[in-house]
Amino acid sequence: MHEELASFFNKLDFEPNLLTYGDGPFGSRPLRSALSSYFNDYFKPVQKVLPEQFLVAGGATSVIDLVAVGVADEDDGILIGRPLYTSFAKDISARAGAKMVPVSAQGKDPMSEEMVEQYEKELQKQEKEGTKIRAIILSSPHNPLGKCYSVDVLKAYMRFCQKHRLHLISDEVYAMSIYITPSNASAIPFTSVLAIDASGLIDANLVHIIYGMSKDFSCNGLRCGVLLSQHNPSLLSSLKSIAMFSWPTSTTEHYWATLLTDRPFLDYYFAENSRRLAASYARMIQFFTEQGIDWVDGSNAGFFLWADFRSLLGPDIIVNTEEKEQVDAVAVMETPGQVYKTSKRAKERDEWFFGKLMAAKVFIASGDAFFAEEHGWYRVTFSVPDKVLKVGLERLGRVLEEVRKENGRRSRLVYR
Repeated sequence: MHEELASFFNKLDFEPNLLTYGDGPFGSRPLRSALSSYFNDYFKPVQKVLPEQFLVAGGATSVIDLVAVGVADEDDGILIGRPLYTSFAKDISARAGAKMVPVSAQGKDPMSEEMVEQYEKELQKQEKEGTKIRAIILSSPHNPLGKCYSVDVLKAYMRFCQKHRLHLISDEVYAMSIYITPSNASAIPFTSVLAIDASGLIDANLVHIIYGMSKDFSCNGLRCGVLLSQHNPSLLSSLKSIAMFSWPTSTTEHYWATLLTDRPFLDYYFAENSRRLAASYARMIQFFTEQGIDWVDGSNAGFFLWADFRSLLGPDIIVNTEEKEQVDAVAVMETPGQVYKTSKRAKERDEWFFGKLMAAKVFIASGDAFFAEEHGWYRVTFSVPDKVLKVGLERLGRVLEEVRKENGRRSRLVYR
């Protein structure tokens, strides 16, 4: 959608006031007004969203950084379920000094109410070890799973946060990047936490939403993100005191405000973006089906699929009994306060597979970058032009063929 957006922005006048500091470091009045109307129209909030409930910063990354400073002290923890968006780790820790605490699913569906039980276990473990948990972050819709939380699951997280007095931070940057095809028509639709009546579930001052231009608006080069906190003016006030370090440009604010208030273009843009995402998704799953590659079912949001290449790592990675005894002894991933262990041979095999991809000049993101619990999972992005997707799938297909041939040769060496 870059060409359509560039054409839209090229028609805008560049006013002299865009060369000034504008209305200050935490969001221009026109943008905050446009954002409030946008959220009221598209996110179906239970309570009307107002301009003064926003803080604007130079991208969603800056917003997460600000929120971490606001809700956590140094060495406090913020829970996030695995797999997870890799940049959360540095967004939370770089300035605030807080710790991202990944929550392992351990075989449970990461999008289910059962996952809330895993959050409870991890919270108890962390606090027993001396880490105070201050908040959770939900990627909603989920990155990298490309799925949406049900209303019941969102309510379960609200109850969990209320029980422990935790901030619930809902990262909703893919809210409008929803697509429907015949193969995913029954997938759970997106629901914002704004659309859930929090009465009896959670104190409303604990609920916050992160949003931005990068994903739904395909503008990650125009750095602009927002924090929406409807019922916590104290948090917003405290963050405004340090907002100058993440000051968005007046030009970017003007561009976004103008885009948000042009409803005919916005409705066209979202509909066309959804159509293109659906077409690329359909092409991707056709390729995976033909190749015998599984993916997480129920995806209907974002720009990617969470695909399972574990069968390519295969049991033939174990070639003798001595190595088999060593399989579970090697740490492969560390975050502050946590070390994850996995098979040495699986790690080596996964790195070998990734090397094959790089040599073939096709990039899909390794699960290691998303704190996956097993090697062999990859996030595969399909939101690219048709000709790019075609070339990428051709290259990926050649890699899969080569890997399968080599697996066939290796299987003759397997100890049984």
